[in-house]
Amino acid sequence: MNYRLVVHPELRREANRLYEAWKQDPSSDAGREFEAFRDAMEALRDGREGEYIGKQLSYGPSSHDLRDAAEIKVDVFPEGGTRERPRPSHRMVYREFEPLPKVEDGRVVKDPNAQPVRQIVAFNHRRDDPAAIAGDRLGRVRGQPDRNLHGLIGGGRPEVGPQRAGVQTTPHRLPMPQDVLQQILRDSPPAGTAPKPAAAPQANVNRPAGPGSSQSKER
Repeated sequence: MNYRLVVHPELRREANRLYEAWKQDPSSDAGREFEAFRDAMEALRDGREGEYIGKQLSYGPSSHDLRDAAEIKVDVFPEGGTRERPRPSHRMVYREFEPLPKVEDGRVVKDPNAQPVRQIVAFNHRRDDPAAIAGDRLGRVRGQPDRNLHGLIGGGRPEVGPQRAGVQTTPHRLPMPQDVLQQILRDSPPAGTAPKPAAAPQANVNRPAGPGSSQSKER
């Protein structure tokens, strides 16, 4: 299954910076971060998140409520660990939503080709606490449950220990929130309403992969 990607505006600005650094020197630290960012985005777009270590997120007294989100661990810089317990340096936090409805003659109709939406919220080194960055960007309050997530179960994958068979590691698919819908309509308005803004190259994962694309089973 393929997904439609939406990049949080604050992350898009960070990606612009990484992209400019990559153009100057692909082998620089920022250039390597951009390549890893692009490769991870492509994996989430193509439904290949299983190539990375992933888990659902949750919340607690000292963290933001991210029961609607999940993360994949992205290996950018070597940071030790073992084959059994690798330590990828970065995290990409994302959410997942139902496809946009298709409307014909004022009625919502079934669209077999509709793509679910994945919103990428944060991509940072683990020491910078990507989950906290994502929580801030989503307007969550540290240590407080979000009332919109009442009844949702998160944190399906344990932080340590063996993975239980059959545990979901991707986000729960939820109805499209208003802010994400508005961003989609702003970036890709319906035909005849407004011209589409020029897309930043790093946000367009449909382009051919650049040098250094990940082969990434060992994540």
